[in-house]
Amino acid sequence: MMGKNTMMRKTIRGQTSKNSTLEKLLPHVYENIGFVFTKEDLSSIRDKLLENKVAAPARAGAIAPVDVTIPAQVTGLGPEKTSFFQALQIPTKITRGTIEII
Repeated sequence: MMGKNTMMRKTIRGQTSKNSTLEKLLPHVYENIGFVFTKEDLSSIRDKLLENKVAAPARAGAIAPVDVTIPAQVTGLGPEKTSFFQALQIPTKITRGTIEII
């Protein structure tokens, strides 16, 4: 089951008359979540989910799951690209017509 959180809560509450244990799922409905209900072998379900997994690009303002370190170096990029580094708050300077990360 996947969808908007309010719709998922409404669906779960609608099914609690048939199965009261579903109410225990309600505190877990937040952010991006989906539930998989099955009587099948979990490894085959997991394999199917991983098979259909799609990578997505990072969004503006997203927090990286790991620390990112950018070493000081000459980038070889022209000075017109300084706004890119400024947006990322990476200190730079122009050296011999190219951007240098300091």
